[in-house]
Amino acid sequence: MTKQLKIFFACDVHGSTTCFKKYLNALQVYKADIGILSGDLCGKFVVPIVLRSDGSYECTYIGERIVTKNEERLKEIERKFETMGAYYAYLTEEDFKELLEEGKTIEGRIDEKVKGVTLSSGKTEKLFEEKVVERLCKWLDYANDYLKRIGRRIYITPGNDDLLIIDDIIKRYESEHIIFADLTVNDIGGYEMASLSWSNPTPWDTPRETNEDHLRKMISNLLQKVTNMETAIFQFHVPPKDTLLDQAPKLDEKLRPSVDHTVGVGSIVVREAIERYQPLLGLHGHIHESRGIQKLGRTYILNPGSEYTEGILKGVMVALEKGRFKAYQFTSG
Repeated sequence: MTKQLKIFFACDVHGSTTCFKKYLNALQVYKADIGILSGDLCGKFVVPIVLRSDGSYECTYIGERIVTKNEERLKEIERKFETMGAYYAYLTEEDFKELLEEGKTIEGRIDEKVKGVTLSSGKTEKLFEEKVVERLCKWLDYANDYLKRIGRRIYITPGNDDLLIIDDIIKRYESEHIIFADLTVNDIGGYEMASLSWSNPTPWDTPRETNEDHLRKMISNLLQKVTNMETAIFQFHVPPKDTLLDQAPKLDEKLRPSVDHTVGVGSIVVREAIERYQPLLGLHGHIHESRGIQKLGRTYILNPGSEYTEGILKGVMVALEKGRFKAYQFTSG
């Protein structure tokens, strides 16, 4: 066990290239020994940029209809989409019409749920998957080169909103500097870190959610690999139920968020596991609005929150020393 271990933890970058690159840069800026990046890694929607018959391109950006023939303007739009975590696809009018004829929307799974439409197998889903893979591969190529230059290592775990196909992609890019951590226990400076991407049920029917009973079995199987709970780190994407870390806006029957009421949406069994095993540290994400720190018994639990749509990286620096929680500092930039 090292004398002091400085960890930089962030989560829920949701497709924002700006936030991903800020995360890598922060490792050096904050002099972190180890980086831990939790999901969600995938963005939520694809924006079509449609080539019209007159040679101009048309798209909609945050409710604004944009029509342009200017290449510099298009590059500016691409950068904005990358910053806010949106994917974009250049389509002909015929291609766009074919997608619309599938009877779906390509504006994201949350929008799908509200409209009662299923984003199932088809051209729309294929396009979304292609864009997820394309951006993630660019990120990991960049990360391997950058981390090699600065001599750092990061541990990556997806989140509940991440497509299952990205696991094999991250594993393909594994190296001395990038470690795929989901459902494994890794030694980081003498501390055992157990990582889990899955969550309890959400209103959005995301790829990695399951009922609490099954989640309990997953956690039990994972924690069998931990030899010393006293110095363990639970890096579980979903936070424990009814804490400062899991407070989300209450939704009405049409899934519209309340502006003045919140509800605890974390996992009951994650809380049970923390209270039972009392690890040293819990690192969580999932609920973007619920940045905070709390103790459950002797365990410090943290959620750095997320503002990825603004290109703002929220994170937390944690210092561990001689098997104890030494200090923390939330970051934003």
